[in-house]
Amino acid sequence: MALGWKTPPPPDDPRLKGHETTYQASRGGWFKTAEKPVPGAMKEKSG
Repeated sequence: MALGWKTPPPPDDPRLKGHETTYQASRGGWFKTAEKPVPGAMKEKSG
């Protein structure tokens, strides 16, 4: 397997954290998932 993995890692492997992607055919490839806003979270003020 690519990148030195002898077998596919389990989905909950801590080494994969931060590298989650989804396939988006309309955009033509694998992209990081968009972060969804948290309801009730404070927005940053600019200025």
